[in-house]
Amino acid sequence: MNEKYLIPKPPYNIKRIWSKICMVVSRQSLVMPSFRRRMLKLGGVKINGKCLIGSNVQFDGMFPNLIEIGSGCVITTGTCILSYFYNTSDRRFYAGKVVIGKNVFIGMNTLIVNAVNIGDGAIIGAGSIVNRDIPAGEIWGGNPARFIKKLNYEE
Repeated sequence: MNEKYLIPKPPYNIKRIWSKICMVVSRQSLVMPSFRRRMLKLGGVKINGKCLIGSNVQFDGMFPNLIEIGSGCVITTGTCILSYFYNTSDRRFYAGKVVIGKNVFIGMNTLIVNAVNIGDGAIIGAGSIVNRDIPAGEIWGGNPARFIKKLNYEE
């Protein structure tokens, strides 16, 4: 599991405001995919190589720098990726790194919460809620996401 830490109060400086503007622009449906990637990178999301990110994909606005996306990923419309969560036992918010591996497919309206690692070549079904790590080369789906099938994934 990724290392998690307590969320401090975010600073409201020009860099954070610029990041928010880039994130809002990237969600628009009329934006070209290459421009969307560029806006997300300017907003703080780490994108390694080319990937397809659909319209209305929402990334964590508080800590976009904790999200890393591998090359060849397909993230479809309506997906929401958050790098923080609320711990009900001590009533505090925590943040952690979300790492999406290479050649991952994330179905429509998927919600990724908590600090998770999604392995290379994994497939996540539409409408899933991912709250734990997903190994490489597996299909997961449901609420919460559960193992469905192992793939013969080779890089």
